[in-house]
Amino acid sequence: MALSTGCGDSADIGDLGPDGAVSATGGAQGTGGGARTGGTQGTGGVGAGGGNTGGAIATGGRNAGGATNTGGTSGTGGAVGTVGTGGTVGTGGALSTGGNVGMGGSAGTGGAGGAGGAGGVVGAATVRLDGRIDYSDLARPTFSWSGSAMVGRFQGTGATLRIDGSPNQFQVIVDGVAASQVLKVVSGTSQYALVTGLSAGAHNLVVWRRTEGNLGDNRFLGLDIVGGQLQAPPAIPDRRVEIYGDSITAGYGMDGIGPSCSRSPDTDNHYLTYGAVMARALSVDLHTVAWSGIGMYRNYGSAAASADAMPSLYARTLAGNATKTWDFTKWQAHAVVINLGTNDFSTNGDPGLPYRMAYLEFVRGLRQKYPTASFILTIGPMLDGANLTAVRGHLQAVVQTRAGEGDSKVSYLEFPTQVQADGYGCDYHPSPATNVKMSTLLTAELKTRLGW
Repeated sequence: MALSTGCGDSADIGDLGPDGAVSATGGAQGTGGGARTGGTQGTGGVGAGGGNTGGAIATGGRNAGGATNTGGTSGTGGAVGTVGTGGTVGTGGALSTGGNVGMGGSAGTGGAGGAGGAGGVVGAATVRLDGRIDYSDLARPTFSWSGSAMVGRFQGTGATLRIDGSPNQFQVIVDGVAASQVLKVVSGTSQYALVTGLSAGAHNLVVWRRTEGNLGDNRFLGLDIVGGQLQAPPAIPDRRVEIYGDSITAGYGMDGIGPSCSRSPDTDNHYLTYGAVMARALSVDLHTVAWSGIGMYRNYGSAAASADAMPSLYARTLAGNATKTWDFTKWQAHAVVINLGTNDFSTNGDPGLPYRMAYLEFVRGLRQKYPTASFILTIGPMLDGANLTAVRGHLQAVVQTRAGEGDSKVSYLEFPTQVQADGYGCDYHPSPATNVKMSTLLTAELKTRLGW
């Protein structure tokens, strides 16, 4: 599959992904605003494969470089098991509705692993896998979407992760504190020390995928505890939110000093996106389906409809695998946030009625998946001017149409256009400061709509 990159005047890359659990033994897309002058399009597209120059469709490439805008902003672009001291890994846990799967046996010296339950058996030593996870191979749960996470709790002084798959980057969080050094996973099967030298006692651990799904899958193989043993993981949050978006939502180039930096996996950071910050503020189980350069009707750089726009990808369990379809019945969102349109408008202006109808059909289809969820249609913060005015009109029309069809749980939320004082990521993508502002607005909206 191929997606073009970038919104507005910059190129971007994208991502999609799954959910899972762990085992251990032993122990630019941007939508252009005003006129752009002298800028060049970024290189690369969304997908797995090579990059494109000029925002052309690519299979898996990343884009770098962006254009300069005058008067506007540009560019938007996880295994199962349990650990026991000498214990055998437990088999199979059932998926819970609205929960994540834990595989696993209780920790014990020479004790056999028990069967995992929904979200992990209470008291069992397990690692919780958050996000869309492919459990086709229970010994190697597979994931790829941004924000897919491995969550555990252990008694000991350190922990080591065993993981397989494509090169990707992860944020490690121990006892609520994000590590300053990013975990960079290389190709193939490897083992990585996540944390060492902790004081003896109980510790919470999160390993969060920062990079996008189009960079390939990862497979969770195990978590080994130093000087202790794995315990039951923290409880799964009761609140569930799913976000569909492009590079803005994925965290493209956020850690770069923009706007002219070249985007790379080193600058991508989903952990600091508005969705992730909101999830921590409200204690939310978050699923993110985001791909840089993607649109609702047409992708970055496209003048006509794109066959690989979000409606064709949203149901994938794994970003780059069209054959594995997510089972929406096993994880029911309380709220669905959609932030798509920046790429649709980025290079050729208002797509008109085709965009509005594609959006409306997408919302109608999602309503069949999530009968009771609140839908929040969002846009921003990379659009301004005529493009922002046009997309606002389209989204408000979708809200009104759905209300007329009897669906009163669809609303509109606009993220204000970003400002230079808050800085930019690569290719004019939103900075961490801008994402904090977006998170504040989204958090308030969710509180209002759901009473959280």
